[in-house]
Amino acid sequence: MGGSARKLIVVDDDPVDVRFVMRAFSDAGSMIEITHVADAELASDRLDREAFDYILLDINMPGTSGMDLLKRLRGRTRTAVTPVIMLSSSSSTADVNRAYENGANAYAVKPSTRSGYRDFAEGFTRFWVDVAVSP
Repeated sequence: MGGSARKLIVVDDDPVDVRFVMRAFSDAGSMIEITHVADAELASDRLDREAFDYILLDINMPGTSGMDLLKRLRGRTRTAVTPVIMLSSSSSTADVNRAYENGANAYAVKPSTRSGYRDFAEGFTRFWVDVAVSP
């Protein structure tokens, strides 16, 4: 795929998880440009001002939850159709269902190993960058 690098914003308050995500995309040879924001309010402001191709969103964060941010993003013209992938430590059916009901495009449980994160990054890139047609 030619063109400019795709832009991903990672919204997660856990620095260890974020480090795993960043390293995994780097190890996978991904050309995705990654921005990290540690809380939903900062992410909301950033997404008001800047366009991203994908949003990787954690559910459980202090203050505004990822689920609340997801609802807000779906109500805005700028982010109404931006692919949002939930990446959460929760595998609860209720959380999964709520995420899809609120407009998530995909839901993944956070891997427990570095190789799991690499598999996630490779799968993400293979599907969202190489296969899916972006809005």
